[in-house]
Amino acid sequence: MTEKIPTRTESMASTASSTTSSSSTTPTALPTEEALQLLLSPDGYYKYLGIPIPEPDLMGGGPKYQAAMAAGGAGPTEGGGGMINLDQVKKNYRRLSLKHHPDRKTGDAETFRMLNRAKIVLSSPKLRREYDLVGLDLDDDAEDDGHHHEGPPSSTGTAAAENGEGGADGTAGDAQDDGGGGGKDGSDSKTETVMGHLASATLAAVLQVVVRTALMGLVSVLISRYTILAFLAMGMLAFLTTRMYATVKQTLGPNIKPTFAVMREALSPLLIAFGIFCMYRGRRFVIASTAGIGDADNAIVGDGTSDATTTEVIATQYLDWSWTFLIGETIVMTSFISNSFEKRSNVFLGVFTILSLFLSLWLRGKFWRYATILGFEGILALLVLMAFPIMEMILESIVEEKMRKVGEKIRMHDVRMKEMLRRKREGSGSAS
Repeated sequence: MTEKIPTRTESMASTASSTTSSSSTTPTALPTEEALQLLLSPDGYYKYLGIPIPEPDLMGGGPKYQAAMAAGGAGPTEGGGGMINLDQVKKNYRRLSLKHHPDRKTGDAETFRMLNRAKIVLSSPKLRREYDLVGLDLDDDAEDDGHHHEGPPSSTGTAAAENGEGGADGTAGDAQDDGGGGGKDGSDSKTETVMGHLASATLAAVLQVVVRTALMGLVSVLISRYTILAFLAMGMLAFLTTRMYATVKQTLGPNIKPTFAVMREALSPLLIAFGIFCMYRGRRFVIASTAGIGDADNAIVGDGTSDATTTEVIATQYLDWSWTFLIGETIVMTSFISNSFEKRSNVFLGVFTILSLFLSLWLRGKFWRYATILGFEGILALLVLMAFPIMEMILESIVEEKMRKVGEKIRMHDVRMKEMLRRKREGSGSAS
């Protein structure tokens, strides 16, 4: 006679029905080893706390799960088909903690830790959703920040918990359980996903590029054009260089010579000031000077005689761009780019210089060209804001689908193993 292997739906349905049938009864505190084994088994948090296991469609973010969450989250419902009853979770947790608290003779620290973890997971929609995907708590060794375990309940609290009543100690137990949530989902340190970190880092990098491009445009278009602004900026950068060099010398001491890398960092503002001077000087080359002689309009009318006076008018035209300006713009741009990286080698510095040279050949201190680059960078920042949430949703759905299949196989294997052990016991019992 061949053995019938349960399908995925049958295995999950049998697991849910076995727990649902016992959900109306008070959970029984098992011995330490059996309790720990049950808590570590698939869907063990539901089984040991006597909580109905949700239907497969409600587990792990299915359509019904999303509808239930939108309707009110983890509100109290009846039966195994809805979301779990949080009050029942707390009540059953208090009953079981009377036996497993480490301060009691029958208690055990590891079992009590897993029991407390079960309460935290089942009370948190986010953690419960992750738990339902596989049926196992993959983060059961996580630190329960903000979850303080008090001493064992008093005798009054014990009687009240066993009778399912509140009382003074029961109220305190509720307050402790409510306070043990520790944040919205009990996992504030894990709310950000990998894609969220990647999106934040990418957006920060893009915004940094936008800021440095705006500063470069300000120097090239405005500061280098006016004498007062140019010399004011160079003076401030020179003062900053002296302060940085003094700080370096004070930090290293009088007997230690600073390395080339340290000196390069300290003298970086002075290099930028030199670049600004080159840009300013590059705009001061004279193209041509025109002179004109005044005519009769400038004649002085006297006592019947008029003498034409000669008036010289000089108009000077300057170059708007020159190779000196190119050198200065390349120096400033290279300094801005290299200062964006903590670690930079000579190879990177050469690459940055070549890149800055080509950009300077195209920009030439033109306002509209800098505005064009800023526009593209702004569009890139918007794309990052829109693309990463979509990518996160897609990746999350793919991972959840894979984890859901893994959870189904784990539950099927657990059902097979229990069935095999049951038959083995029956066979040994009949043989004896």
